[in-house]
Amino acid sequence: LLWVLLALFIARHTETPRIVLSDPNPIRPLLHTAIAQLTINFILMIYLGLYLPKVKGIHDSKAWQVYCPRVIPIMTANGIICAFALMRSLWPVWGFCTPFVLGIEFMGLLFSMHFIPWC
Repeated sequence: LLWVLLALFIARHTETPRIVLSDPNPIRPLLHTAIAQLTINFILMIYLGLYLPKVKGIHDSKAWQVYCPRVIPIMTANGIICAFALMRSLWPVWGFCTPFVLGIEFMGLLFSMHFIPWC
């Protein structure tokens, strides 16, 4: 709960959504690269978490190494590229505080998943 509240506080006081969507200071090509990498990771996560278990009937994550062995390394590389591109694209806005702002936002997003009721 602390990470979520801290992320909300930081997002409110740094105006993160406004800066990402409409501020001219971020480096837009790098920001678009980060968003594209994040989109690819979400699509691969949906593939592993929903498509394989529900459509193909593969419920064991150990089968991923046989059925689709390159997905996890691709997601890892995408995550690293996304983190660096996002940090570099927002560096002109927050400077040295950029890794801290993004780290807190990431942890808040990660821990907010605990509050989603799964049926």
